[in-house]
Amino acid sequence: MNNQLKVALAAGVCLLCAAFPAAAQRGASGRGGGAAGGRGVVGQGNTPPSPTSGTSFDAAQVARGEKTFGEKCGSCHRPNARGGTGKGIATIDLLRSPMVLDDIGGREIGEFLKYGRAEKGMPKFDVTPEENADMAAFLHRQITAASERGTYQRLNVLSGNAKAGEAFFNGSVGKCSTCHSATGDMKGLAAKNNNDASTIQGLIVGGGNAGGRGGRGRGGAAAPDPAAAPAAPSKTAVTATVTTKSGETFTGLPVQITDFVVVIQPPTGPIKSFIRQGDWPKVVEHNPLQAHVDLLGKYTDDDIHNLAAYLVSLK
Repeated sequence: MNNQLKVALAAGVCLLCAAFPAAAQRGASGRGGGAAGGRGVVGQGNTPPSPTSGTSFDAAQVARGEKTFGEKCGSCHRPNARGGTGKGIATIDLLRSPMVLDDIGGREIGEFLKYGRAEKGMPKFDVTPEENADMAAFLHRQITAASERGTYQRLNVLSGNAKAGEAFFNGSVGKCSTCHSATGDMKGLAAKNNNDASTIQGLIVGGGNAGGRGGRGRGGAAAPDPAAAPAAPSKTAVTATVTTKSGETFTGLPVQITDFVVVIQPPTGPIKSFIRQGDWPKVVEHNPLQAHVDLLGKYTDDDIHNLAAYLVSLK
């Protein structure tokens, strides 16, 4: 081995040796890196957890930090630290700020607050080490909550008043009893849907309609095969009645209704198409769930919760 090769190898070994401590140091001080980057509680000598760590926080410390942040920073950054728009409101979302994300136990945040950003209109703040650690805990908890929102457990809670729901069901506003029966189609409805609150509320608002309409509007859906037997329409499907200038009427599922053409699928036989000329043909649509549509502007949150509770009581 010649001297030049020996020198090159020796230099390479030296560079590797120098790199390992530096990498170890970065791992210990970076987010979630090394033993020092463990999942401790912010403000207690440990680094904050990574946003997806699922780490618990000191609730009392987070509460103090939220209060302090609201008093000192909330007027510009809003109490939730998300910023926004408007006079005097900072547009930056602190939960996405690289400085906050890279913060360790309030270190970066504290250094930033010492000087502020005068050119951006942000003054410096004199905060105690405890206040700084508390605010850091609050901000990191907000980041964790946002990043782990997909893991929240959805609780099946029926908070309504069944008696009030019954009154709405039979009352002059809801008029539900004009189409439904507490001892008929509504009996056991909730049990059939596992008494799931959100499902029942969805049925109240939408009437259980899963579509039932063809490609309404511009372009519409692809026209069905004229040779294929039409499928039995849903009881809640929207239908359209077409009246020609000569007085003929045709009723079927609307496939396409525009200012230029009307296409419907009758219960039997092939689809029918009509070219629109002026006011002809006349088209009248019928939606069996129109009453649910009309109620959308009348419902309150309490009405829906109360109705859900009432439906669950109909065993």
